[in-house]
Amino acid sequence: MSRQLVDSIDRIFDNTILQVEKGQYKKALENLAKAEKLSEKVNRPDLLCQTLLFKGRALLALNRKEEALVEFERLLELSVSLFLEDSEDNRYQYFVYNSIGFTARTLGEIGDISKTKESLSRNEKYFGKTFDAFEKLIAREPEDLESIENYLNTLENVRGYYMRAQQYENQTPIMRMILKNYEKIFEMQSKKEELFDTLNKLIDEFKTYCFVFRKPEEAKEVFAQAEEVYRRVLKKEPGNSMAFSGLISLYEDLGDLYSEIGDIEKTEETFLKALEALEEKIRKQPGDISNIRTQSEILQSLSRSLYREGESEKAGKYAEKALEILKKLPGKKPEDLDYQHDISDDFTELGELLGDLGDLEHAKECRMQEIEIYRNIHEKDPEDLVSVTNIAATLDQIGHLHAGRRETEPAKQYYEQGIEIYEKLLESDPENPEYEVGIADSFNYIGKLYDYLEPETARYYFEKALTINEKVVKMFPEGTDYREELIYTLKNLASLNIEQKQYESAIKAHERIAELHLEMVRKNPGDLEHKKALGSAFSELGLFFERAEKPELAKQQYSKAVETFRQVLQYEAEDPLTKDLLAMNLRMQITLFAREKKHNLAKEYLDLVRDYYEKLYENDPENPKNWKNLYEIQLLEGILQESMKNYGMAIERYESIFPILNKHLGSDPENLEYQEKVNIVYTQLGIVYLSTDELEKSKEAFEKALSINAKLLGKDPESPMYMGDAIATFEEYAKLLRKLDRNEEVEEYSAKSEELKKKLGEDVPEKET
Repeated sequence: MSRQLVDSIDRIFDNTILQVEKGQYKKALENLAKAEKLSEKVNRPDLLCQTLLFKGRALLALNRKEEALVEFERLLELSVSLFLEDSEDNRYQYFVYNSIGFTARTLGEIGDISKTKESLSRNEKYFGKTFDAFEKLIAREPEDLESIENYLNTLENVRGYYMRAQQYENQTPIMRMILKNYEKIFEMQSKKEELFDTLNKLIDEFKTYCFVFRKPEEAKEVFAQAEEVYRRVLKKEPGNSMAFSGLISLYEDLGDLYSEIGDIEKTEETFLKALEALEEKIRKQPGDISNIRTQSEILQSLSRSLYREGESEKAGKYAEKALEILKKLPGKKPEDLDYQHDISDDFTELGELLGDLGDLEHAKECRMQEIEIYRNIHEKDPEDLVSVTNIAATLDQIGHLHAGRRETEPAKQYYEQGIEIYEKLLESDPENPEYEVGIADSFNYIGKLYDYLEPETARYYFEKALTINEKVVKMFPEGTDYREELIYTLKNLASLNIEQKQYESAIKAHERIAELHLEMVRKNPGDLEHKKALGSAFSELGLFFERAEKPELAKQQYSKAVETFRQVLQYEAEDPLTKDLLAMNLRMQITLFAREKKHNLAKEYLDLVRDYYEKLYENDPENPKNWKNLYEIQLLEGILQESMKNYGMAIERYESIFPILNKHLGSDPENLEYQEKVNIVYTQLGIVYLSTDELEKSKEAFEKALSINAKLLGKDPESPMYMGDAIATFEEYAKLLRKLDRNEEVEEYSAKSEELKKKLGEDVPEKET
C-alpha cells in the first residue's frame, strides 16, 4: 500500500510539472494538496519537501505572495531539520538552499522591509547550524563537489536574504565563507565559466556595499582573499583566462572603490598591481589584443582618478601612456568592424580625458585617430554612413578643443569641415533630418566663437542654425529631440540679444521657447521632465519681462511657473529625489527674489514649497529630512515676512519653529543640533523685536542666543558654522546696544565679531574715521 501511495505522489509531481509548464497553476495546487496529505500519510518528509517547494512556486506564479511565503518558510524549517539529521543526503541540501532562496525572493517581491526583517529574525537561527553541518561534511569528504556547490548556493542565498532585509553588514563574513568554498571548487573544477561569472558579480556587489557604507578595510580583507583564490588557480593553470580576467577585474573593482572614497594612494597602488600583472601576461602572450586594450583602459581609469584628486601632472603622464598603448591597436583585426568601433570608442573616452587635462595636442591626436578608424570602416563598408557622420561629429570635437583655448580660426575651420561632410551626405539623402541638424549644430558652434567679439557675425550663424531647426521641427512635428535642438539655438540668440540689451528680441525668443516646451508637455503628458523644463521656461520669460520693465507680464509668467512646478510636486508617481531637488532649486529662487526685493514673487514660490514640505511632514513626521525641511522653510518665511516689514507674521513664523525642534530634538542643552538651530531663531527674533522697538523682548532674545553661542563655541571653538552664527548674533546685538546707548558694550561685541572673522579668514573692513 505504501509503495502505491508513493507512486501516486510521483505521478502527481509529473503532472504538476506539466501543468506548471502550461500555466495551469490552480490545477497544480489542487493536486499538490493531495500530494501533501499523501506525503504525511506515508511519513515521507522528503516528498513533503518537494510538495512544499512546488506549492510555493505555484502560489508565487499566481501572485499569491503571502501564501507562497508561508510554504517556503515551512519548507525551510522542515528541510533544515532533515539536513541536520542526514547532511550527506544531497536532496536535503537542495531543499535547504532552495527554501532560503525562494523565501528571500518572495520577500523581495512583497517589498515590505519590516516583514523581511521579521522573517529573517524567525529563520536566522537555522543558518549557523546549517553552515556547521556543511563544514563538518566537507571536512569529512573534501572531494564531494556536489556538496560544496550546494553549500555555495546556500551561502549565496543567505547573503541575498540579508541584503533583502537591508542587513548589509552581515554579508562580509558570508563573503569570506563563499570565497573559501570557491577556492575548493576551483581546485576540482576550474573550467566552468558560470562559476567565475557568479563570483565576479558577487565581488562587484560587495564593492558597491563597501563604497556606500565606507568600508575600505572590509573590502581590503575580502578582496585580498579573492586575490588569493584567483592566484591559486593561476599558479596551477597559468593559462586560465577566466581566472586571470577575474584577477584583473578584482584589481579594477578595488581600485575604483579606493578612487570613489578618495584614497588616491591606494588607488594608484591597486591599479599598478593590475598593470604589472597585465605586462607579465603580455610578455608571455604578446599578440593578445584584449590584454593590451585592458592595459589602456586601466591607465585611463588611474589617470581619471588622479585628475579628480587634483594631481593633473601625474594624471597626464598615465593618460599619455594609455595613448601610446592604444595607438598600437587600430591596425589590428582590420576586417572586424565591431572591434574597430570599440577601439574608436576608447579613443573617444581618452580624448575627453586629455581634453579635461588641458593636453590639446594629445586630445587632438585621439580625435584624429578616431577619424582614421571611421574612414577605414567606411572603406570596408561603403554603405555604413554612420561612420561618415561620426567623422563630422569628431571634427566638431576638435573644433571644441581649439574653441576652449580661444583659437577662433582653427576652431572655425574644423567646424566648417564638419559642415562640408554633412552637406555631402545631404546630397545623397536630402530628407535626412540628422544631417540638417548636424549642420545647424556646427553653425551654433561657430556662432558661439564670435558671440562676444563679433556679435553680428555670431547672429548671422545663429540665425542660419535657426532657419534649419525651424524647418526640421515643421518637417517632423513629433520629434522631441528636434525641438530641443531648436530651443538650444533660440537660447543662443536670446543670450546674444540680452548682451546687446535688445530685450524685445530676447522676449520673442523665450516666448518661442516656452511655446515649444508647452508643445512637448502636451505630446508627453506623463513626462514630468518636460513639465519642469516648462516651469523653468516660464520663470526665465518672467525675468526677461522684468528686464524690459513689464512687471505685470513678468508676474503672469512667474504665476504660470509656480502652477507648473506645483503639478510636478503634487504628482505622486514622480521620484521623491527629483521632487526634493526641484524644491531645493525653488528655495534658491525664493532667496534670490527676496534679495532683489521681489517679495510677492518670493512669497508665491515659498507658499508652494511650504505646502510640499508640510505634506511630507504630515505623511512621515519622524523622518529627519522632513522635519528639517519644514524648519528651514518656516525660517525662510520668517525672514521673508521680516523683509516685507510684516513683523507680526515674522514673529509668528519664528515662534512656530520651536514646537518642531522640541518634538524632534528635545529642549536639551546638550543637544548641539538643537542648540544651533534654536540660536538662529532667537537671533532672528532679536532682529525683529529691534525693528519694532520692543527693546526688552529684543534684548531677551539676543541674550538667549548669546548664551547658546557661548555653549556651542565652548564645545567646538574651531567650528566655522558656530563662529559664523556667533558673528551674526554679535553684530545684530551691537545694533541693539547702540540703540540703548551702551556704547562700550557696542565696541566689545564689535571687537568679538572682528576677532572671529579674522579666525575664519574673512577680510574685516577698516573702520571709518
